Amino acid sequence: MIFILLALILFQSVFFKNPAIIFNDSAVTDTAGTVGAADTASGTSETTVNAADGAQVVQSVGAAGTAGKYITYGSIKYQPDKFFILVIISHICVFILPAVFYIRLKGAGYFKKLKLSLPEANHISLAVYMFFALIFGVTLINALMSYLSGFTVYVGGTSVDTGVNPVYGAGALLSFILLPSVCEEFVFRGVLSAEYEKYGAVCAAVITSIAFSMSHFSLLLFPSYFFSALILYGLAKVTNCIIFPMILHAGYNFYNIYIWDKLSNVLKFEQNRFMFIFLTSVIFMISVYLVFGRLEKIYYGKAYKIKNKKNLKDKENGNDDDNINKGGKENLIIRFFRSFLSPTFIAAVIIFFIYIFL
Repeated sequence: MIFILLALILFQSVFFKNPAIIFNDSAVTDTAGTVGAADTASGTSETTVNAADGAQVVQSVGAAGTAGKYITYGSIKYQPDKFFILVIISHICVFILPAVFYIRLKGAGYFKKLKLSLPEANHISLAVYMFFALIFGVTLINALMSYLSGFTVYVGGTSVDTGVNPVYGAGALLSFILLPSVCEEFVFRGVLSAEYEKYGAVCAAVITSIAFSMSHFSLLLFPSYFFSALILYGLAKVTNCIIFPMILHAGYNFYNIYIWDKLSNVLKFEQNRFMFIFLTSVIFMISVYLVFGRLEKIYYGKAYKIKNKKNLKDKENGNDDDNINKGGKENLIIRFFRSFLSPTFIAAVIIFFIYIFL
């Protein structure tokens, strides 16, 4: 957890500020001889759209049809091809390589705890219901955050416009939708949750959700990230598979980049806000109802199978596990509270707030 936060800070503060990938306005000249900002005066149409985690993909087209393309990330302009490559490298270095190295240290048996089994067909309906709960839950949280700020702060909602360049479209798809969903789910819902599930599922859900939220370094969006992480962990835990969370994560990224930016424009008009929040709340509550209904059926079936297996095992061994179960529950409660006081978790929280405020 600490390594992920430090590595993310390193990439954002050092590598993404490398002059080799920063876009040089004076180097972009169209066929009519206009340079950089001069494109606007000569009939340039500029499309600026937010991308994931504060990135912007901008395409400036000159009067003569030339294109000066750059990406704005953290108020800095980057060359698109180099930026996409750096995003890919950062995800591999920050998430994949450390996770693989950690798995190797834990041994071959640890690999079985990572929820890498194939998804079951009877869990598809649950994944669909949880996807709608995720989308409309986060939308509701962001809308309420906007309401509490008096709609003076733009919350969430980012999009990408790559113009007519299919290469940039593929780069945006890979960098902002597919790659984050695979890497982050593998680490947070796979490796990190396996590490904390020995303290109980509730502990693992809370700790991994906090860690996931801190990795995005945003106090304003912390509630929506925390909620989405809880949904994704719940799906991974119930299905014992991180493939469904990866799909939901990718779907949410797509929604956040290509849809929410346009949908949130409704909130700019006072007469639309009540109806927007009301409809979002209704759809969210319906989704939650469907989720709990499906969970009830799934866990009823599991409980029935487990009870039958336990009864057969008890008959064969003649064991009474009541005292053992009570002691185990007490230990889980103690471990749950101790996990929040662990040096690793406290250090991660300190790093998060230091980076946010400095």
